[in-house]
Amino acid sequence: MRTLLSVLTFAACCHAAVIQFDDLSDSVSLLVDGLPVNGNGGRITNFNRAGEFISFDITTGGNAFITTAGFTTLAEPINDEDARFDSDRIVLTFMTGAATYHVAIGSDPDLPDIPANARDFTTIANQMLPPNPYNEDGSTFQRVATVFAVDGSPLDSYFIRSDTFVPEPGTFSLLVAGLGVLAFAYLRRRARSVSD
Repeated sequence: MRTLLSVLTFAACCHAAVIQFDDLSDSVSLLVDGLPVNGNGGRITNFNRAGEFISFDITTGGNAFITTAGFTTLAEPINDEDARFDSDRIVLTFMTGAATYHVAIGSDPDLPDIPANARDFTTIANQMLPPNPYNEDGSTFQRVATVFAVDGSPLDSYFIRSDTFVPEPGTFSLLVAGLGVLAFAYLRRRARSVSD
């Protein structure tokens, strides 16, 4: 049986990069080594953006991929500790003999599909990710995947920064109005009992 490192390996060392998917605003953005990416160029081909979803192929200079796919899903807690929903996901797909691999990153409601043979990166020890549920923190770039060389050195590292649920301003207004009505009723009742 191959080691866990072989899940995401290729023979030749190439161009390592830090790749960040940012979902803190109404639109998503992609950064490679801190520079915005809006289309094909450099190592990126087949760039596609739709809603809160970005996909592309990235070249490595190597061509000894094993055929596999992997994914990480970030969860967003809902009120209590046990209720969650999938907020963001990355899916990496590798094809034997290819000099590129495919990346799909999306945020709810535009999550990429998980291929049938995909491994959950949070279950691969060398990925060093938190176990499931891997909750988004809403403020920092969280590492979600690393592509490794055969010798175990990290190549491309992927990060996602995602917004967490924040109630709309109308929700706060409604809450304040409701508290105001309760305060008024309390003060009115108190004033009546004092005058009696």
